[in-house]
Amino acid sequence: RGKIAKSMDVEYNNVANAIVNSAQEGFMFNDGSALAKLFVFDEQTLSMLSAKLSNIVDFDAYTVLISDVVFSQFTSTYLSYVRDIRSMQEDERHKRLCRLAEVFSALMVTSQGPWLIPVMRPLALALSSSAQMAFNATQDSAMFAQAASVLLRLLIDLLSDSSTPLEESKRMGSMFVAGLLLRISLRTSAAPGAYASKALEVKSFSSSNTFSQRDRVSYNYWLGRYYLTCYYVDKARTHLEYAFVNCPAWHYHNKRAILRHLFVASLIRGLLPTEQVLEQYEMEPVYSQLILHFSKGNIAGFQRTLVDNVDFFRSQGNYLILMERTEIPMYRNLLRRVSLINAGSERSRMIPYSDILTAFRVSTQNYDMDDVEMESVLASLLSQKFVLGYAFHHQRILNLSKKLSPFPSIASVN
Repeated sequence: RGKIAKSMDVEYNNVANAIVNSAQEGFMFNDGSALAKLFVFDEQTLSMLSAKLSNIVDFDAYTVLISDVVFSQFTSTYLSYVRDIRSMQEDERHKRLCRLAEVFSALMVTSQGPWLIPVMRPLALALSSSAQMAFNATQDSAMFAQAASVLLRLLIDLLSDSSTPLEESKRMGSMFVAGLLLRISLRTSAAPGAYASKALEVKSFSSSNTFSQRDRVSYNYWLGRYYLTCYYVDKARTHLEYAFVNCPAWHYHNKRAILRHLFVASLIRGLLPTEQVLEQYEMEPVYSQLILHFSKGNIAGFQRTLVDNVDFFRSQGNYLILMERTEIPMYRNLLRRVSLINAGSERSRMIPYSDILTAFRVSTQNYDMDDVEMESVLASLLSQKFVLGYAFHHQRILNLSKKLSPFPSIASVN
């Protein structure tokens, strides 16, 4: 064994030999936990190993005695990646890591059961992080697409293992990979659904206790983010709320990150968090400002606050949905205020168009708004059942419902 290696390298490398021998032993006994301690991806360990493997030309001389051909290729590819890691640019490093993940995906195809999942998890996570770092260096969204393609192939293989009970199959790794795939799909230049559709298949067991709490929380968070991007607000809120409630209290920063998106989904449905919750998680003051403007139906104030904080909300991916999906509910809140101002008088149920137009103009700061535009907004409110009643064009009156509450809760509106 040593003679083969010595023929290729100036000096026989004990580190490479030890890794290969331990890898062969772990593979023979299907010991994924032992292999996970060998195939590591944290920066400090990688840098240390890279220095110790720098004198090796060809790792095939070390891995030639590994009995499984695919595992031998994976081990050789990993060691080569580690050796060169200090000299690679971020984009090249990402491509090499994608190649390593592709070989591992082929290895998963040939394996039986979930025993390789401990190796898969840090590799998949490193691939996701590598895509972000490569994008930061190149501003090329193809880095995300490359990672998403590899994760998609891996997820397809994991989900195909359906002939055995869930806890004994490779599907045990599917929720973790699906969460990463959803995360990366939000950053690709293609529509998120192009990569996310397969990840949605995991939704059927997204609350199953068979999976770890960490995987369930992470998957529901990214699934909620995905639905919010697609404007499926109620679905987004369901999954984000699950993630928020089930995220352990000591993961304060994670709960705060979840709350930022749960806030958006809840606000659009008229479900406003209390000031106590905002203070508990030290949410940015802008959230309290948005709640105030939303509740009062102050459309101009709400949109001005968004524009003033455009970089923050764009970084969260929530700027457009907040701008586009809150306007009609705010008109509803404004009309309700107009009705309450006239409570006890006939005008509380029969509101003249002149009052509505004035309110709309002040709220939007658009003093050029005319009757046609005002009636168009009224038609939307009535047709979507944010307001119950009838608009009489010739009499120029909005007649609110007497039998039912004229302003049903926003959350009850389909």
